[in-house]
Amino acid sequence: MEAIMTRQISESYQREHPKLLDYIRSKVRRLEDAEDIAQDVFYQTLTSFNAMEPIEDLAAWIYTVAKNRIIDWYRKKKPLELSPDDNLGIENLFDSEDLELLDAHTRELVYESIMEAIEELPIEQRTVFILQTIEGLTFREIANIEDVSINTLIARKRYAVASLRKRLKSIKELLENQ
Repeated sequence: MEAIMTRQISESYQREHPKLLDYIRSKVRRLEDAEDIAQDVFYQTLTSFNAMEPIEDLAAWIYTVAKNRIIDWYRKKKPLELSPDDNLGIENLFDSEDLELLDAHTRELVYESIMEAIEELPIEQRTVFILQTIEGLTFREIANIEDVSINTLIARKRYAVASLRKRLKSIKELLENQ
């Protein structure tokens, strides 16, 4: 049974590969990166199938995996690490002059708090915040990756910023009072 499933997955993947590569290529610039992502999709497809719970629509499942791999690729491309010297649009949350007045240790603590707050955002908000604010992608690029409207992404980012402001309010007040 497992050999039959592996053959079916392999045949389906071979049929879908050109279209899948075009899809991935529309989301990432370099062909080499698109090919790497396509290989990851195939590997995950082979390792994730369960003969007891077959995948009903294998092609749709492959594209869902591809979308997730593309998002992972963007996240890994530039590790999510902030340092006090980064200019990442965090000025919406804190006045950069307030941050510049802090000693290095306190500034590092503030950035660690920002990172923790970002990690606690719901995945949809966190993804758009990271891809747009930190990775520098446009809302149009993110819309292509996520397959959602630009307005949805703008709303998610607005909710993310509001949540971060609320979460980091006490730190901001301490900075303003120094």
